[in-house]
Amino acid sequence: MSRPVKVLQMIASLYNGGSQAMIMNLYQRIDRSRVQFDFVVDHPEYDAYRTLVEDLGGKVYTVPVFNGRNFFQVISGWEQLFQAHPEYSILHSHARSYASIYLPVARRNGLKTIVHSHNTSNGKGLSSLAKNILQYPLRYQSDYYFGCSRDAGRWLFGDRIVSSDRFFVLNNAVDAQKFRYDPKAREEYRKQFDIKDENVYLQVGSLSDQKNHLFSLEVFQKLCQDRPDCRLYIAGVGEKEQIIREKIDAYHLNRNVFLLGRRNDVDKLLQMADCYIMPSIYEGLSVAAVEAQASGIPCLLSDVVSREVKITDVCEFLPLDADVWKQRLDDKFVRKDTYDQIKNAGYDISDTSAWLTEFYERIGKDVVR
Repeated sequence: MSRPVKVLQMIASLYNGGSQAMIMNLYQRIDRSRVQFDFVVDHPEYDAYRTLVEDLGGKVYTVPVFNGRNFFQVISGWEQLFQAHPEYSILHSHARSYASIYLPVARRNGLKTIVHSHNTSNGKGLSSLAKNILQYPLRYQSDYYFGCSRDAGRWLFGDRIVSSDRFFVLNNAVDAQKFRYDPKAREEYRKQFDIKDENVYLQVGSLSDQKNHLFSLEVFQKLCQDRPDCRLYIAGVGEKEQIIREKIDAYHLNRNVFLLGRRNDVDKLLQMADCYIMPSIYEGLSVAAVEAQASGIPCLLSDVVSREVKITDVCEFLPLDADVWKQRLDDKFVRKDTYDQIKNAGYDISDTSAWLTEFYERIGKDVVR
């Protein structure tokens, strides 16, 4: 029996964010007798997924994070990793901000490389500008290129790469059966949260500028004037938590808006809710939006989000206008069973993991280090 192809996944941290959730979904479903993942992080303090990784037989390595002044330290850290562990055939990088520093080290050590785009923007400000400059060389440095969508690929790699045979869209697939609408789970969770006839809305994502929670609160301030019994549950953690809490207080929404923190039961929260909202100011192809569609819940997304995320007919886009959102949230919502739509669109994890297993085997089988 041949040994499994060993793949290093560079994911920056084991924080339970969107790209990490996608990778962990794949890790749990991939045939680990054929492909084995291990992980590289530069923020070991975020370790929500460490137990899962270790339970599945994976290892976690730590390398220095690039701070703008330690270029040679970063190169040395990666060089030491590859020299100490010649068993790896592939480096798959999901971090992009300074991947241009360590990808050449991987290729020099004989690994095949994949760089993966999970977004369509770095945001704004000097930090964003620095990342844009560092990222530009990536389009010349890797063997293969992945994107969660073609838009995400174009943003990071340019049209030339996306049009080539080295670029692939890897769908942000989910366990379609796990998220499938379950009336019993809905009843149980609504009882647990003491929900009777209230309309319930859900927003999932890091508490960051990108996810635009302050806009959500502006909409809910308007909505609660007419519908004082509606509720918004926000799942996620992040640097904007205190600002969001202060705005909830300022809008007198303490009885309507609830911060749930980090959750591992999003599938059940989606069953409980009546509508999923994502007023993001930019996105790649959000795993959370795919999960929401898989649950059959009506999904409202900002119109700056890539249309590629619309894989079922429960998804619609709205301009970032608080009055427009308020009016739409005041409507009645109908839930559907979208299981077949998710499967047919290629977003079920079993199909994606099978494709990725074959891809890793194809590019990794001839690597000799």
